[in-house]
Amino acid sequence: MTMRLPMHAALAALGLLLTMPALADQYRSEQRIVETPTQPEKQEDPQQLLRITTDPYGKALLLRDLAAQAVQKHDYAKATQYLEQALAQNALSGPAAAQMKDDLAQLYMASGDLKKMQPRLEAQVKSGQASPQMLAALASVYLGQKRYQDALSLLQKAGADKPGADISWRRALAAAYIGSGHEHDALPLLEQLLKQDPSHREDWLRLAALQLKFGDKARAAAVMELANRLGFLTSAEDRLRLVTLTAQIGAPFEAGSLLQSLIDRKEVADDQANRKLLAQLWLAAREDSLALPALQALVKTAPSAPLYQQLAQLYMDRDEYAAAAQALQQAVQLGKPNGKTWLALGFAQYQQADIDAALASFRQADKLADGHASASEWIHYLESGKAREQALQAASERGQRDEGEVQLSGRLSGDTVVLGSAGGSQAVAAVASGKLTPIGADANGNADGTIPAWTGGLQRVQWPKDFHVGQRLADPYPNDKPLFTITNDNLAQYRSRLSAGHLALFAKYPDYRMPVYASRRSVAYPQAIYDASRANVGKARLTGSDELIGAHLGVPFPQPRSGVEIMWNHRTRYRGNTLVTQSTQAVVRPNDEAPTYLKQTERILFRYGNTRDPSDLSDDNILLYYLTWFGKTRSEIDFVALVHETANSLKQPRGIWVIPPGIPKMFRVPPVGYDQPFPGSEGLMFLDMIDMYNGAFDRYVWKLVGKRELYIPYNSYRLSDGRYKYAQLLTPKFFNPAGTRYELHRVWQIEATERGGKRHSFGTRTFYVDEDSWNVVLVENEDHDGRLWRFQEGHLLPAYDAQTANCAPVITYDLKDGRYFVNRLFAEDPPAQFDVPMRKAEFMPDNVRARYGHF
Repeated sequence: MTMRLPMHAALAALGLLLTMPALADQYRSEQRIVETPTQPEKQEDPQQLLRITTDPYGKALLLRDLAAQAVQKHDYAKATQYLEQALAQNALSGPAAAQMKDDLAQLYMASGDLKKMQPRLEAQVKSGQASPQMLAALASVYLGQKRYQDALSLLQKAGADKPGADISWRRALAAAYIGSGHEHDALPLLEQLLKQDPSHREDWLRLAALQLKFGDKARAAAVMELANRLGFLTSAEDRLRLVTLTAQIGAPFEAGSLLQSLIDRKEVADDQANRKLLAQLWLAAREDSLALPALQALVKTAPSAPLYQQLAQLYMDRDEYAAAAQALQQAVQLGKPNGKTWLALGFAQYQQADIDAALASFRQADKLADGHASASEWIHYLESGKAREQALQAASERGQRDEGEVQLSGRLSGDTVVLGSAGGSQAVAAVASGKLTPIGADANGNADGTIPAWTGGLQRVQWPKDFHVGQRLADPYPNDKPLFTITNDNLAQYRSRLSAGHLALFAKYPDYRMPVYASRRSVAYPQAIYDASRANVGKARLTGSDELIGAHLGVPFPQPRSGVEIMWNHRTRYRGNTLVTQSTQAVVRPNDEAPTYLKQTERILFRYGNTRDPSDLSDDNILLYYLTWFGKTRSEIDFVALVHETANSLKQPRGIWVIPPGIPKMFRVPPVGYDQPFPGSEGLMFLDMIDMYNGAFDRYVWKLVGKRELYIPYNSYRLSDGRYKYAQLLTPKFFNPAGTRYELHRVWQIEATERGGKRHSFGTRTFYVDEDSWNVVLVENEDHDGRLWRFQEGHLLPAYDAQTANCAPVITYDLKDGRYFVNRLFAEDPPAQFDVPMRKAEFMPDNVRARYGHF
């Protein structure tokens, strides 16, 4: 890095030297006596006077005059030499010497080539006579020579790390920090520089590079995106860096969309390397309809055995075995095939019922070490005589693949591009990459390891040693300590991984905080749910937003293509076969007024998602039977509600019966929900906010935004295991963070916008759904002016004894009036009971009336 003095500053410095004779009085004012007499009436030759003058002070003044003459002749090197000699006399007072050092520094920088002046600058520094400008000038030389530690020392001596220092010095200091390995000091400095002057391209690139190094790839990509929008990514290399960063944060679809746009606009080369990168991004995003043409184009221009093998694998994933066999044959011709290549070719040929060709390929694989074991089994099977008929039958059962068009993301490029066959359904971009868990989450961890890979969830061998089924859940991670705590002081560092709701809490409450722990992917479901979820792929579908058909037992849409499909996954997730809970709810006010408590009892018989007695939606339209009652104490009953929840609300709407307070009669009421107030919440929670969201989807348009990595409440065992009393947790302003646990997880983000002709108190709602459990964990509810009004926060509690997960407690913040409502508090109530024997009959209105209608 080389610092150059602006032209106007350099000219000003030289102008100062040209007036040096007129300023001689400044030096003579020190009342020093010059030993060599002068004759004012006669103009003496300064060089002659210099030779005969022995007084150091007089010499210093003469050398300054000579420097001024050299400047007039534009001989800056000579002028520099004279000033250096003048300073070497050590005869000037402090202020005079300091002024001369400043003049010398300006001459150094005005020379335009600091490297040539390096020896003189070093001599000045060594002598202890260097001004801050000289120190900064030599630091600039050292930066260019990659002597970063030396440059750092000089810049600190010059005061570049002090408030108000010249911005060019601070920019040099940032480069020195980075080069000398002090990146943590460079990060806040670069952020300050960009706030002061966002027009410097290198600052943006350095900041992105540092954030990437520290593992904050999301922020690095955001910085690069801003730099791109400001027009600072002027080279193909910079633009490709943004593509790579976007892929590294786990968004290959966004990265592929950007690269496709850059290629189309000719802002990066349409060459083999970029086409290969594009194909890899589509593969990582599992968009095989886009990856296929990219690979096909690539093998035409640069055929290679690895590319043909990759193309063949893609064909095989699509059950296109004839094309896979052709690609593998090309791979065999282009390279020395190993046993795995021959095995793949044999399998592709077998799938076409070409038994003879398959036998030949398997015999080739049998000759190689990495193919022998599997090939010998295939050969034995193919020679048995049964293979041909079975292969023909399998080939005849394979259907035609239906391709839809894919709309590329334009978030980074500003474009909207549609690829794929015309007339197909639009595919929503999923940013996940790698293999999936049985219910559709990304099994892999994230790029920087802060989200681990899924390994099956919390298994029985990992349960707390003293825990027994039926007891209150114990914390399986008792030794975990917070990795860090997010506060308003360090909020900027974590902002990109926080929801708008949490950011609003930080803005409203200066003392709000979030303790962050290591991420534990603890959710596990029964094997029956896993098997059924896989079987639902391609079978479950929606004929309307509130009409689910074809699904059985498991997650209906483990590979969702729309926002409403994800909401159905939440609605039908496994929560046990039956469930009985007693819990406490309370309204907390911003002052010290005592909370208002209410007890709730719930009994639920799940019909969909019941592993012991799974329902068939074509015959039984009921999702669940739900009975609840409220009271100020556990023994009191003030209000009773019975609900029959349906899968197809057009075929059969939700059935609701209530026994109001003080009236010992049961009434059937019209299907309610939406923004009807929830009992005991003082209007803070609506009925469709129960379970984070429940009921019909018809009042909103559901848009799938994509996936994000967010800090969300997770593994909330300490809030329910009894260590905290409700009075300790329900603090004014916000729920006590002491017992909370936040972790970094991937969530699906869905935006619900009020549908035309419908009306709800919330105009827009944003839902965040945990990928491992399909639980909605955060909801941002906005009013019709677009202001965030109510924020729901569900603390996910995996019930390892029942192999399920739910949110407990759930907190609803009113960001306008400062109150909050909490329900599903379990710490002082009996533990939840799963698989309690229940019959459909006890949820019939007559039986409920007979049992509870007398209070």
